[in-house]
Amino acid sequence: MMSFGSNAGGYCNVNYQLPRYIERKAAEFFEEEDRIKKSISTIEEFEKRRAEVKKFFFEAIGGLDFERTPLNDVCTGIIEKERYWIKNIIFQSQPGIYVTSNLYIPKNIEGKAPAVLFALGHCENSKAAPVYQKVCIDLVNNGFIVLAMDPISQGERMQCYDKEAGMNLVRWHTEHSYLGFQCELTGSSIIRYLLWDLIRGMDYLCSLPEVDETRIGITGNSGGGIQSTLLMMADERLSAAAPCTYVTSREEYMKIGATLDCEEISYGAISAGPNHDDFISFFAPKPVLIGTVDSDYFPIEGSVKTYERAKRVYRLFGCEDKVKLGVAKGTHGFNDELRQIVVNWFIETLKGEPGNFITDPNMPTEDKRLLLCTKTGQVLEEFEDARTVHDLIVDYYRKHKYSYTRDREEIKNRLKKLLNMPVCNDRIYPRISSETRIDNSHYIMDDYIQSNIAFFSEKDIIVGGIYTEIAGRRADKCTILVMDEGVNEIYREDDLLSKLLREGDVFAFDPRGAGVFKCGDMGSTTYYDMYGTEYKLNYNAMMMQKPLVGQRVFDILRACEYVRQRCPEIRLGMAGKGISSIYVLFAAVLNDDVESVYAVNMPLSYESLVTTRFYRYDVRYSLYGVLKELDIPLILDVFDNKKITCYDRPDVGSVKKWR
Repeated sequence: MMSFGSNAGGYCNVNYQLPRYIERKAAEFFEEEDRIKKSISTIEEFEKRRAEVKKFFFEAIGGLDFERTPLNDVCTGIIEKERYWIKNIIFQSQPGIYVTSNLYIPKNIEGKAPAVLFALGHCENSKAAPVYQKVCIDLVNNGFIVLAMDPISQGERMQCYDKEAGMNLVRWHTEHSYLGFQCELTGSSIIRYLLWDLIRGMDYLCSLPEVDETRIGITGNSGGGIQSTLLMMADERLSAAAPCTYVTSREEYMKIGATLDCEEISYGAISAGPNHDDFISFFAPKPVLIGTVDSDYFPIEGSVKTYERAKRVYRLFGCEDKVKLGVAKGTHGFNDELRQIVVNWFIETLKGEPGNFITDPNMPTEDKRLLLCTKTGQVLEEFEDARTVHDLIVDYYRKHKYSYTRDREEIKNRLKKLLNMPVCNDRIYPRISSETRIDNSHYIMDDYIQSNIAFFSEKDIIVGGIYTEIAGRRADKCTILVMDEGVNEIYREDDLLSKLLREGDVFAFDPRGAGVFKCGDMGSTTYYDMYGTEYKLNYNAMMMQKPLVGQRVFDILRACEYVRQRCPEIRLGMAGKGISSIYVLFAAVLNDDVESVYAVNMPLSYESLVTTRFYRYDVRYSLYGVLKELDIPLILDVFDNKKITCYDRPDVGSVKKWR
């Protein structure tokens, strides 16, 4: 049995072809973005772009069409200190969505005080983490009311906590992306739920008689910096903002190996915005501080670039001095120096006083148990009526689910919209790198000939596979076979290959980024794991509205063109194994000439991934908004003119035919 050697049989180095392709496509968008921004010379032009980008962004995250229900806030404990109180507050951002928080209130407030919403960065202890307590303590000691909120999947708000098991079934630091993946299939984002909690946190602050509603700011670092920039886009009540250790630029971040959490990703963010400088400049003319550290893994080069871009916008409003860049020494985190920079900036901005405060790096903090708002430590354990974000995702799906239709052209158009495939009509010039006759005298199968073939699917993208034909036979059909394991694993599929060869030739094919055309690892995480190489490539492509699924389906359609170019009269079939079965099914829908589809272990539906609370994660399923347009059962039902056969075939045991 033949196989490709390394680097597509020595024909080309595929290790970087897909990452470089995505980077080049992104560069085109970045160049156009830069041109547009440099052309803006009036406030009117800026306001027009601000409105357009914000409209696109909120549509991409699924909107914020929540009802402002009663907060039903309760205080479950009070800690009294010499100069302030800490109140443990629980409120409901939606019915059954319990938000745990600590409210820091100065003693001896005269009149109304300014307030700061503190957005917590990624940390399991969340609001109880000493590094975050110190920010709140410095602010409250300087006369600010501070609300520190546990975001989704941190502190007392773990979303994958199972009461029966008494533990989290998904690691807390992966929950945002685990839930975010389900959101994207519905055409929404985890962002909408994080944002709504923050907006309700603003509602709570504004409900306090001690708070001056005209002087409310927000700060936070890392994940809290992300949340800060999001609220800057969403809530006009904010008076000032200091997002920290997050703000860079998308173009600089693409250059490093690190990956993003799903709350940092929105559909079309590269192709249509917002970029990081948009988060800042869209806040104009209100004061903003970009807090960063000189050795952050969020590239400081991007922070400086964003600062310079934002200054140009603030200059249009005549208030260039209202955007600041604060740089502390150190690595990623809200360290002592950065904390002092931020606190002094708020003193100057919201209190109008000199910023000459000096922090105490050795200040004492509270025992984390004293800052708990619940007795059990988890809202899902504490409250019988507690709902999860997964419940909200399912609600959203059911409200926005695709409409049923039997119109095949309508389904094709929906699929084309989803896939947004590349466009290339260039002639295919195949390279046959080797050809071998396989002697099968000891097996049932006849002798056959295998050829290793590679070709350019589009500029700079090499794809290909192994073409197998029975020796001495001229077949009238060819089946294109795509497997998750790649063409080099076809030797493990003797039964499948034998079945397909009885019908005609077989072209086992690998699209870009898969099988022998899989690129090299780009980070420290396993290739297909969450935050691995496939994850990074997938989400960079999604932010360009060019999903990897669409690119791979395009390659499979080009494989059809190659087969027809090889033999114009040949009939076409398709076969897929695993997740690749979905790619094959989509290609078969879009190519009228494909007369049959044979799918092994194809997922039953996208719906099952969304409605199952604890599903098996695999980023290769990713296709933003698929469930607003169609699902696998709809295709199987409507395209009954094609012979579609689906099998679940476990490694051992029975074979189950489910269609």
